[in-house]
Amino acid sequence: MQARLKKQRRRRLLIGGLAIAVLLSGVGLIAGTYFYDKVITPDQLTLENSTEVFAADGTTQIARLGSKNRSEVAMEKLPEPVRNALIAGEDKNFYTHNGIDLWGIGRAAWNNLTGGATQGASTITQQYARHAANDMEVSYGRKLREAVMARKLEAEYSKIEIMGFYLNTVYYGRGAYGIGAAAETYFAIPPDKIDTMSVAQAAVLGAVLRQPEPDENAKGYDPQNDPQAAKDRWNYVLNNMVEMNWLSAADRQGMKYPEPADPKAPKPGELQNFDAAKSAGAWGYTDRGTGYVINYVADELAKRGVVKYLNEARLGNWKNAGLRITTTIDARVQAAMEAQLNRDVEGSSLKTQKENIVGAGVAINPSNGRVLAYYGGTNSGGNTDWAGKEAPHPPASSFKVYTLAAGIANGISIKSRWDSRELKIANGDPVDLTNSNREGDPSCEASCTLEAMTIGSFNVPFYELTQTISPQKVMEMAAKAGVRTAWSTGAEQAVDLTKGVPGGRQPFDYYAGIGQYPITVLDHASGTATIGNHGMYHEPHFVLKVERKNRQNGKWEKLSIGDEKLAGEQRIDQAVADEVTGVLKQIPKGDSVAGSGRESAGKTGTWENGLKKPDGKTPVFPNTNAHAWFTGFTTQISATFWIGSLDYNATPIKDPKGVNIGSSYPRGLWKKFMDRAHQELKLPATKLPTAKGIGKVDVGTGQSPSPEPTQQPPATPPPNPTPKPTPTKTIVPTLPPPTGTKPPNG
Repeated sequence: MQARLKKQRRRRLLIGGLAIAVLLSGVGLIAGTYFYDKVITPDQLTLENSTEVFAADGTTQIARLGSKNRSEVAMEKLPEPVRNALIAGEDKNFYTHNGIDLWGIGRAAWNNLTGGATQGASTITQQYARHAANDMEVSYGRKLREAVMARKLEAEYSKIEIMGFYLNTVYYGRGAYGIGAAAETYFAIPPDKIDTMSVAQAAVLGAVLRQPEPDENAKGYDPQNDPQAAKDRWNYVLNNMVEMNWLSAADRQGMKYPEPADPKAPKPGELQNFDAAKSAGAWGYTDRGTGYVINYVADELAKRGVVKYLNEARLGNWKNAGLRITTTIDARVQAAMEAQLNRDVEGSSLKTQKENIVGAGVAINPSNGRVLAYYGGTNSGGNTDWAGKEAPHPPASSFKVYTLAAGIANGISIKSRWDSRELKIANGDPVDLTNSNREGDPSCEASCTLEAMTIGSFNVPFYELTQTISPQKVMEMAAKAGVRTAWSTGAEQAVDLTKGVPGGRQPFDYYAGIGQYPITVLDHASGTATIGNHGMYHEPHFVLKVERKNRQNGKWEKLSIGDEKLAGEQRIDQAVADEVTGVLKQIPKGDSVAGSGRESAGKTGTWENGLKKPDGKTPVFPNTNAHAWFTGFTTQISATFWIGSLDYNATPIKDPKGVNIGSSYPRGLWKKFMDRAHQELKLPATKLPTAKGIGKVDVGTGQSPSPEPTQQPPATPPPNPTPKPTPTKTIVPTLPPPTGTKPPNG
C-alpha cells in the first residue's frame, strides 16, 4: 500500500515537472509575442451582425435577418446581478484573476504531450481571445497565445468592457449570437428591453454557454435538448453566485426555474428562427403577417442603391451588415388589418370561416405612397403571399374603377346612356354576358347612365364601354393609376404594364373592362390610392430609412443613401380622378361609411368559380364565387381587401352555413378596418369630390331617354295615390372566367 502511494506521488511530481518545463519553455514564446500580438476588440472583428427591421414607430420589431442572429447590448444596460449570473458558470473568479488560468495552460501542455483529452479555455477573457483570433484549435501553443491576448486585454480594458466583448460575441445556441439575440430567442425579451431580464433567466443563458448544442458525447444544456441537464447546470450557476456572495441564500432558495420558449411550439410574441430553406436566415414572429414585407424591403434596398453601397464599402450582404431598417408599416394600422384577416388573432372574423377561406389586404397613404399595412398571410414569407405577385386574382367588378376612369378620360360622361340588357352578340362576336345585381337595379333596361351602371356594378355596359374605347385604353389607365402587372388568363402570362400595353385584343380582350385579368392586391390598393389622391401617383413603398451603428459612439446614423422618395406624379387628370371619386362615393353607404361624418368611396367585385366538368362547358360549382373584393379610400387611407380559397379556387368560397360569400363580406371587413385605423391615427373626418357630369352624353349604346311630357296643373288637386312597390328585376350572376380554374402565378 505504502509503495503504491509513493509510486503515485512520484508520477504526479513527474507530470508536474514536465508541465512546468513546458510552461517555462513557452515563456520565450510569450515574451516574443507579447509586443506583436494585437488585441482585437469586437468592433475590429468581421462579425456578421443581424439586420433588424422595425415598424414606423421604431420600436415594434418586424424581423431580424442574417446568417447569424446577433445583437449587441451595452453592459451598462444589464443590472449587475444579471451580469454575474451570465458568467458565474463559466468564470466565477472573473473579477479577481488577471485573465490567465495557469492550471488550464498546464493541462493543455500535459495533454499535448501525452495525447490526452483536450481542454477548452478557462477564463472568459481567454475564451474571448480565442474567438477573436478565430482559432478554435485546442493546443498548448494556442493556449499560450490566448494567455498573451488575455493579459493584454486585462491590461488595456476594464472587467466590464471585457465582459461585454465576451457576452456580445459568444454563441448561445438556437442560432443566437450575443446576449441581445439570446435574450429574445429564449425569453422574448427584445434587446432594448434587456434590462428587464431576471437573474433566473440570465442563469439559464449562463448555463447554456457551457455547451449550447449537442454533440456525440452529450446533449448540451439547451432545455429543448436535455431539460434535466439544463436545470442541473442552472442550479450550479446559482450556487456559484451564492458562493461568491453575488446572490443571497434566501433569494436563491425562492428562485424558480424560468421555462424558456419552445422552438417547436412558438407562442405569440416569441422570436422564431424560420425554416432556413424558405427564409434564408430570417427570424420573426409566426403569429404576425408582416413577414412578407421583408421581400419588398429587399427589392427597395437594391433599387435605391443600398445594396451596391454596402458592397462597395465591403460591408457584405445587407442582412449581415447590422443595419436598422425602419419601414412605413404603422403598427396600429397593421393590427387593425390583422384583426380582420389573421386567423391567429383572437376575435378575427376569418377565424370563424371555413379552413379554406383566406384573405389579403393592403393599406396605403394616398398622399405619399407609404404602405401602412400589408397582410398576405402569416409566417416568414415562406408560404403563399396572397397580396403579392405569386398569387394575383381576377379583380372582377372592382376593376371598373379604371374602366370608368378611362371612359371619362376619353370624353365619355357618366350621364351617357348604355344598354344594360343581356348581351349575346357584340360586333359580330358571340358573347354570353349578363349582369350582376350586388348594389341594386335602377330598372333602366336599355337606357342606363354610366353612373348608375357603376353603382349597380353592371357588366354589359362596361363590356360595351371597353369596346368603344379599346382594352388598351382601359389597361393603360390602370397602369397610370398604379397597376404595374396584369396576367393574361389564357396564357397565364405576366404583362408588365409599366412598359406599355399592347394594342388590339391580345393579350387583353374586352373582358378587361369587367376585371377578368388577375392583378395583385398591392397594385389595386395603389391604383385606388391614386384615384383618391386626385390622380396624383405616389409609388407604394415600404422603407422609411436605413441606419447603421457608429462603432465609435454607439449611435445609429442614417446611411447617405436609401431614403424614401415622396415626390408624386400627376398621372391622371384631376378632373377625371375626381369624377370617378364622385361616383364611387355613392357605393359605400350606411354600414360601409368609414366613421361618422367621414366620406369614403369604393367598389365591390366578385368572380365566379370557373371549374368545368370534362365536357369543358358544365360548371362543377355553378353560381359559386372564387374571389370577393372591396377596394376603397378616404382622403387619408386607401385599402383593398380580397377573400378567396386556400386551394386556388378548387373549392368555392362559402361561409360556415354553406352560403356563397359575396362582396358584402370583404366590404364589411374593410369597413371595420377603416373605422379602427382612422380612430387609431386620430384622423379628422373629410369630404370627397362630387361628380359633375363632365364629357359627352350622346356616346353610349343606350337609348335616349324619352322627354317627359309637359303637364298642366289640374284645377283641383287629386287625392294622394296609394304607393305601389317598385318591381325587382332578377339578374344573372357575374360571368365566370372563360379559361382556367386558378389564378396564374407570376
